[in-house]
Amino acid sequence: MRSKSLLVSNILSTLYSLFLLWIFGGAIIAAGGLDYIYFMQDYFSLVFNLIGYSTVSVTVLYVVLILLLLHIFAFTLGFIFAWIGYGVKSSGLAKFSAVLFLIGTLCFPIYIFPCLPLTILAFVGGNNQKKINTAQSNQ
Repeated sequence: MRSKSLLVSNILSTLYSLFLLWIFGGAIIAAGGLDYIYFMQDYFSLVFNLIGYSTVSVTVLYVVLILLLLHIFAFTLGFIFAWIGYGVKSSGLAKFSAVLFLIGTLCFPIYIFPCLPLTILAFVGGNNQKKINTAQSNQ
């Protein structure tokens, strides 16, 4: 038997991760890799001209970009481990995916409203799966 809350968490995390990949990765695929790099180069030069070439502004832009990439990477890796954990009935993998969701949420707190409930649901699902596994092993 498997945890229903873990299933709901997996479905929601899959939808959210696919949304992130579609929004941010789709532009790279649609434009082609090299065209997208040229577009981003033009975009950053426009932004730098608007806010100035100060070191602080450039650093802030790079930090935001890196944290966004970590957010996408953590959620994508998290939903993969969540489905593996659901398939093998492993509460440890489910909790590991919940930790990845938490790391992704903390990396980019702008998306805290969709991510925090998903993270909490993943922790609850991992705990419920552990209770189910314990109950089945005692029988």
